[in-house]
Amino acid sequence: MATLSDDPLGLELEDFVAAHFAARGCYVETGIKERDPDELLELDIVWTDYGVEAYRRHAVEVKSGDWGLGDLFKFFGWTQYLGLPPGQFFYRQSCGRLDPASLKHVADRSQVLPIHVEALDQVDQHFDALGLAPPSDAQLPEVWRFSFWAQRRLLRSLGVAIGADVCPETAKAAKRYHQLVNDAVFFLPDVRDSIAQLVEAHFDHQQLGKTAAHEIDSGVVDFSSPASSETFTAALFGGRHFPVQACLYLAHRARLYLLKALVDYQLARDRGEIVEPTLRIGGRTIDFASGSLTTAMAHGVRELSEASAFHRFPALWQTFLWAWGGFILTDRQDEEFAALSASTGVPVDEIPLALTAFDKLFPAGDGWFRQPGQDARNVLMLMPAAMRGIGSFHRLQRAGVEEYRELGFTDYTASRMASDHNSGARLLDCRTDELAD
Repeated sequence: MATLSDDPLGLELEDFVAAHFAARGCYVETGIKERDPDELLELDIVWTDYGVEAYRRHAVEVKSGDWGLGDLFKFFGWTQYLGLPPGQFFYRQSCGRLDPASLKHVADRSQVLPIHVEALDQVDQHFDALGLAPPSDAQLPEVWRFSFWAQRRLLRSLGVAIGADVCPETAKAAKRYHQLVNDAVFFLPDVRDSIAQLVEAHFDHQQLGKTAAHEIDSGVVDFSSPASSETFTAALFGGRHFPVQACLYLAHRARLYLLKALVDYQLARDRGEIVEPTLRIGGRTIDFASGSLTTAMAHGVRELSEASAFHRFPALWQTFLWAWGGFILTDRQDEEFAALSASTGVPVDEIPLALTAFDKLFPAGDGWFRQPGQDARNVLMLMPAAMRGIGSFHRLQRAGVEEYRELGFTDYTASRMASDHNSGARLLDCRTDELAD
């Protein structure tokens, strides 16, 4: 796997901060932009701690250097404009031209919390002060740093693919989809509107990965029923073709965001904040409670909400997808579930129900999980190989070994995890122009 910087700056510093929130079981959103139609603002990080009863979104600004009070005032203005708490202002280097007394005065008045990330090995104290529990595993922040880095590179591959004329039309559609999922729905004040837009987009983008592969092979764009191809197989199982993997990643990310929106909706109903359970989808008003959104989604949410840790399911799925690689090692399932429980707060006995969320909300034939022959992994379908590689690396870190053969598997599991690991390493190590390959 590629090497993390000992002195993260810029986007790497944003990854570092986001990783520490995610490692503490928070639901984390990054790089959120409001466009109406021009770009109005960008929030570096938004975190939500579903472990507290009065959970709220919290905004974070991250600065490497060359900042002043104007940046803090701008960030404070954004939080007020969006109706968010004042948030946290992380910075790597102190502003040499700023009197510390002035910073304290503004921070006290605005309630924005300045956090100086001076010594990386002492950063835990800042998150402790926010009331967040320490990571259940000391390796988790490092795993999450790699994960956020890999996600950024996958998204970058779409722009490179457009410039290189590799599946350009699918890549453009994928970038628009990302803007909807990551950005647009964040700023909708009513979660029902978020659900409506996400559901409509979901049904139009279910075959995004196959569409990209089909366009690479034939030059033809078919979003509804693209043919399977060797290119798609090479991307999914062989870890090649990063634009195809990026499309697979976006489709799962959209399902995760829709899961979160449905959980938020149900929790708002339980609190009595939504009395009329109606949504506008496709120009018509529907009654979500009656099951007319889709029978699966309506019934699925009701079944999932029976769990005591239902409110933690978005963070669990975020962790399962992007830190666990979308798979469980069945030969050591008890150990896997215990670690997943410790990192997300979902009780071990409710994890099997939580992991049925995609099956309940987005039914797919024989289910979303597959166990390949001679493989100890139960793998979520359509997981991009590079992100499975992050999960594989996570298992190496947890076991404290350097090679997959040391994990003790007697079948093909170790070699397949190593292959996924190599896909993730290539994604992080390759030149920018190679992201379209």
